[in-house]
Amino acid sequence: MTGVRQRSTERVAARAAALDLEGAAIVVGAAALVVGAIVSLPFFWGRSLPIAGPGSLSQFAALTAGVVGIAAYVVARLWHRDALTPFGGRADRPSEAPAARRSLTGPALFDTVVIALAHGIIAVLGWLVLGAILADGFQDATVYAVSATVLAGVAVGFSAYVIFLSGARMDLMRLSTVLAVFAAFGILAAMLSAPDPHWWEYHLSALGMTKSVSSLTFNLTLIVAGLMMAAIARYATDLTGVDPAVRPARMRVRVCLILIGLLLAGVGLFPLNVSQILHNGSAVGMLVAFSLLVFWVRRALPEAPRSFFLLGYVLFGVIVLAAVFFVTGYYVLTATELIAGVAVFAWLTVFLRVSGAAARG
Repeated sequence: MTGVRQRSTERVAARAAALDLEGAAIVVGAAALVVGAIVSLPFFWGRSLPIAGPGSLSQFAALTAGVVGIAAYVVARLWHRDALTPFGGRADRPSEAPAARRSLTGPALFDTVVIALAHGIIAVLGWLVLGAILADGFQDATVYAVSATVLAGVAVGFSAYVIFLSGARMDLMRLSTVLAVFAAFGILAAMLSAPDPHWWEYHLSALGMTKSVSSLTFNLTLIVAGLMMAAIARYATDLTGVDPAVRPARMRVRVCLILIGLLLAGVGLFPLNVSQILHNGSAVGMLVAFSLLVFWVRRALPEAPRSFFLLGYVLFGVIVLAAVFFVTGYYVLTATELIAGVAVFAWLTVFLRVSGAAARG
């Protein structure tokens, strides 16, 4: 009877906490809506704006939503907490957190800033893409100032609401989704806005070689995604309560994750036209680190399901096969790079989710 009563009390407390969080998110979203409308009104007054393109409604709403979204994420990380932290529950102090999560509750300003920046960029790219789609659906349509102000405010408010909830509930499993969405949005946006529609005839790195917004988007996506991976490496390989025999393997996995993150950032930081040696060296080094990671992770995470290890071996084989096809002339370089990139990100996303599930246990 005591156990049933305790579980009932826990469910009531969890529901109250969830409603409390939703209420706070609504307040943050409403405040962001007002801010977005107030900021946009002077820019829109007396004008009829295009839906997409330079000086458009979607462009202004996207930039404002990105800035406000970053602030909303930081506010969410401070929700019921003493310090900026990328993960953790509602405990105010590390000593009050569950033992399995205690290592995730320390101050981590850099981690929080990087993940907040990723949320802001997702908001920017999301509204820009939506604006482009709507512009195609409403050819040559314009939006009056008052309507544009309301729409911009709603876009900013909705972004702040969603990002606040994401930040307040952030853990490894949710972060895996953020990382995947961020990378997908960034690369797709760079592809769609590339000044040369036939960039794919060369290689994937051609997206980052021009002085266009497309190249800026491509390189910035790689840099931020790499910093995110490097920042969360220690949380994905938490050593709290780990068997001493497993610690060395987990540390090797941590080093590989950090290397993958830094080398991915290096690919974006050094475009092919800036330094071919540093660019190619970063790309090859990232694949080498990933290959080691696939074969080392079994000892570092022995509780993971066998299907996870099998997935790693299969994806490694796919990358090798794609490389063989390229060497024999069957694949172009772009196809090989895309296959390798998708395989690496897919495995890393699943790894974060498996690590998160193991930590919850």
